[in-house]
Amino acid sequence: MTIGESTNWGLPIVLIVTLLAIAAITYIFRRWEQTVAPLAALIIGSLALWLWNLDLSIPVQRFLWVGPVVDVSGLLDRFGFSWQVQSATLPILVGGFLIVAGGFLLALVTSQGHSFVPLTLIMLVGYTLITLVTTGPLLPPLLVPLALIVLSSLGVFVLQAGQLTHPAGPLRTLVPPVLAFPLFLFAAWYIEQMPLNPQDSTMPETAGWLLGFGLLLLLAPVPFSAQPATAQSSPPLAAAVVTLLYQLALLHLYFRIVSTYPFVAQQPALIDWLTYAGLATTIWGGIAAAGALHPGRLWGYSALHDWGLIIMILATPIERSWPLALFLFGLRAVSMLTAAAGLTTLVQHVGGYRTERWQGAGNRLPWNSAAFLLGGLGLVGFPLSAGFTGHWAALQIFAETDWQQAAIVLLSSGGAIFGYIRTARILFGPLSYPMLRREQAISAGFAVVALLISVSLAVSPQLMNGPINRVLAAFGG
Repeated sequence: MTIGESTNWGLPIVLIVTLLAIAAITYIFRRWEQTVAPLAALIIGSLALWLWNLDLSIPVQRFLWVGPVVDVSGLLDRFGFSWQVQSATLPILVGGFLIVAGGFLLALVTSQGHSFVPLTLIMLVGYTLITLVTTGPLLPPLLVPLALIVLSSLGVFVLQAGQLTHPAGPLRTLVPPVLAFPLFLFAAWYIEQMPLNPQDSTMPETAGWLLGFGLLLLLAPVPFSAQPATAQSSPPLAAAVVTLLYQLALLHLYFRIVSTYPFVAQQPALIDWLTYAGLATTIWGGIAAAGALHPGRLWGYSALHDWGLIIMILATPIERSWPLALFLFGLRAVSMLTAAAGLTTLVQHVGGYRTERWQGAGNRLPWNSAAFLLGGLGLVGFPLSAGFTGHWAALQIFAETDWQQAAIVLLSSGGAIFGYIRTARILFGPLSYPMLRREQAISAGFAVVALLISVSLAVSPQLMNGPINRVLAAFGG
C-alpha cells in the first residue's frame, strides 16, 4: 500500500491496538521483566518520538515511519464515544508515553513486580482514551472522573506489586476520584439545563461551584493525598509512574474544563480553594518531610510539597498558570524519576527501609544515593537541582500578590531540605552493615545519566523552552 492510497485505519485504533498487543505480550513473558521492560521502553519511547514529530496537516502517514499507513486525523467511533488525535492532545500523549518509557527503562535494573509492565501499559491505554475522547453520551471532560476511578483501581495492583503488605496506601488513591465523580454528574445536569433557561444566572454559578470543588478533590490536596503512603509501601518506580500519569491527566482535565466552561475559572471560591489547599499541602509536605525518618515517606512528602506548589499556581490566571504549571510538572517528572531510580536500587541492596541498614549505605552506593538525594531535593526547589528554577519562578509570582505566602512556602521547603540533610548524614556516615554489596555498573550508569539530566535542567532551564512553547502553541496559548 502506498501513501497515496486510502486506508480505514485511524490513528486512535492503531495506537490502542498496539498498546494492547504489547501489554498482552509482556504479560505472557512477565517473569522475564528485566528483558521485557527495556524492550517495551524502546517501543513506547519510539511511539513518543513519532507522535512528537507527527504533522497533522498530512492526513495519511506511515505508523512509526515504516509501519502500516494510517489516517492521522481518523475517528474511532464505538459505544457512543468518538476518539481523535488533535494538536492539543498530542503533547499530553507524548508526556504520558515518555513517563512510562522512563519507568520501564529504569525497571531494567530493579524489579517493580511481575505485573508492572503489562498493567502499566493497560493503564496507558486508559489514559490515551480519556486524552483523545472528543464526544460521548456525557460531555467528555465530565466523564474523566469515572475513568480515573477505573484507572486508579488498576493502579492499586501496580502499586501493590504482589507484595504481602497492607494495601491501605494504594487504596487511598481511589478516594479523590470517588468523591469527585458525583459532583461532576450534578454539574453535567446543570450544564445541560443552561440552554433551556439562559437568563438564570444561578445555573452557571452552581455548575461552576460543583466543577471547581470536584477539581479540587481530584487534585488531592492534604488530607486526600496518598503520595506519602504509596511512597512508603510501593516500589518507587511504580509509585512515580502511577502518580505522574494521574497528575498529568488532571492538569489536562483542568485546562479543558476552564477553557470549555469559562464560568468555572470565574468563580472566586475556586481561586481561594486552590490557593489555601495548595498552601496547606505545601506546608504539610515540608513539615512532615522534616520529621520523616523513612526514606520512602521523605520522598513522598517532598513530592506532596511540590504538588501543593502546582495547585497554588493553578489559582493564578490561566495565561500565567498554564505555562508555569507545565514547566513545574516537567521538572517534577525528572526529579521524581531521578529520586525513584536511586531509591529503588538502595532499597534492593539494603533489603528494605530498616534504619540500621541504611547507615553508611552511601559509601557503597554513592551514585544511587546521590540520585535519590538530588532528585528529592529537586522536588523542594533546592539550588542546583532540576526543580530550583520552577520553584523560584513560582515564589516570585506568589510574592507579587502576597509575600507572606511566598515566605511560608520557602520556609516549608527548608523543612524538607533539613530532612534530606539528615538522610545524607545517615547514608554517608559510618557503615553499619559490612556485607552490603556495591552498586552494579549498570545501576550506577542509570543514576549518573539521571543526575546529568537533573543538573543540566538546573544549569540550563531554557532546555525546556522548546517543548513548553510547542505545548502552548498546540493549546492555542
